[in-house]
Amino acid sequence: MYAIQAPSGEVLEFFVLFAVILVGPIVFNRLGLPGLIGLVIGGFAIGAHGLGLIAAGNHTVPELGHLGLLYLMFVAGLELDLRVLKDYRRVAVAFGLIAFVIPFAGGLAIGFALGWSLPATFLLGALLSSHTLITYPAIREAGLSGNPAVASAVGATVLTDTIALVALAIVSGTQTGAGSPQVILAEIALGLVVLLVVGLLVLPRVVDAALRQWGSDRVARYLVIVVALLLMAMLAQVFGIEGIVGAFFAGLALNRLVPNKGPSMEQIEFFGAAVFIPVFLVSIGLLLDPSVMFTGHTLGLAALLCTAALGGKAIACALAGQLFKFSRIEMVAMFVLTIPQAAATLAVTLIGFEIGLFGTAVVNAVLVLILVSIVVSALITQRVVVRLMPAHVGSAALGANVLVVTPSAGPSDAAVRAATLIARPDGGHSNVLITRAASEPRPDSSVVRALEKRIFSHGFDGHVRTEIGGLSDAVRHAMIAHDASLVIVDDPTFDAAPGQLPLLVLDGDTTRVIADGDDGSNGVAAEIERRLARGGKPRRMPALR
Repeated sequence: MYAIQAPSGEVLEFFVLFAVILVGPIVFNRLGLPGLIGLVIGGFAIGAHGLGLIAAGNHTVPELGHLGLLYLMFVAGLELDLRVLKDYRRVAVAFGLIAFVIPFAGGLAIGFALGWSLPATFLLGALLSSHTLITYPAIREAGLSGNPAVASAVGATVLTDTIALVALAIVSGTQTGAGSPQVILAEIALGLVVLLVVGLLVLPRVVDAALRQWGSDRVARYLVIVVALLLMAMLAQVFGIEGIVGAFFAGLALNRLVPNKGPSMEQIEFFGAAVFIPVFLVSIGLLLDPSVMFTGHTLGLAALLCTAALGGKAIACALAGQLFKFSRIEMVAMFVLTIPQAAATLAVTLIGFEIGLFGTAVVNAVLVLILVSIVVSALITQRVVVRLMPAHVGSAALGANVLVVTPSAGPSDAAVRAATLIARPDGGHSNVLITRAASEPRPDSSVVRALEKRIFSHGFDGHVRTEIGGLSDAVRHAMIAHDASLVIVDDPTFDAAPGQLPLLVLDGDTTRVIADGDDGSNGVAAEIERRLARGGKPRRMPALR
């Protein structure tokens, strides 16, 4: 008879990890608190300073947590509304500089007041100036990612974190003898140029080609995206830049290729919400050590750090809000996005400890700052979502949700290409609706797979579904339901009265635009023609009906 043994090893660690991910948010939500607080507290409970279910030397959870951090920054760049960011790019840059300088100055004041060395003081200012978009998923799920204040805060993140990590690279390089400040700055500048070139020019083309080749295979599609994320993070690290910067650039690079409501984004959000991002929050909880954290010296230092970080970000949001005419609730939204301390803050702190600039009291004071900033931002985010959401509901962009309606033979290549060309500039997605009569047989599964492979080879990222009924009925339903921003009818014989949505009828090399008859119709036709012309030979656009 085999002896019964207590559970141990990786199976136990993964069991308690995912049990916390499951139970922690449920318990805290029932207490009226944000679920992410339950993840951090749950991480402490199962860690070396709690129940000891995950030992202090465990590397699996922290490494998965680091992947979750990269994932978090990647999704932030992926779902950023580039149209809004383009309109408010000056706001994002200005706010990023303000949000860096004010907390940085607070850190310098604390360091000089405590008599720290210049490198340690400089590093303290850098860690206080950074922030992590921990509350962004909640803001995004509420449909607020296109809000100008939210987009500006997200865009400012890469600037503040990059400057903080540049400061870290300079200090660590000079302290360890890795190089002069000039050499380190030159290496980082070269790295940023490489990230821009690869992220804006090379990566989108390579990923687009890969998705066209393997897009009908959902597993391969997801893996292509993850490989692109890790490639950019690794490329950043080659030049001494923290991987989170590369992950954010990867999100920006694939922003147009992965529409926010397409099947690829559904996969990305599912794995992020279920695994990677929760593991990152649990890994923060593992670091909490009450025996060191709750001493008088540590708490006093933590109070100074919290005042400088949270107060500095509050002042920065207020100044930017007044300067760029944001409402008070929008300023609060910027505040909850920029106060959480985690990613760059941990990187700067731990490296500062390793090179001897920070002691254990500083490390634990920073952990208190991280915990306080996450709790405060999570509590305020709930109110921001409720108050900000009703004020920003508007009409969808032309390419936000393109619906291709086609007879039973399936869409033509021209229809799929047109839908992709129109949707991508707005970061939108496309869906295909195949209509068939009740008397027609259900299509064979092999035929459907071949059809999907052909559709995805044109860069399509959406759902393909069939419906029993006439083509005219399907178009009429789309017009009434308003669940599409543009309807493309892949049937040259279609002729209907104008509806409330723009409608495009394909007929070989010719397109007919049937729009609402208001003053914006001609603008719609011109915009459609402009977008289609980007894909090759401009289509002939007869006069509007």
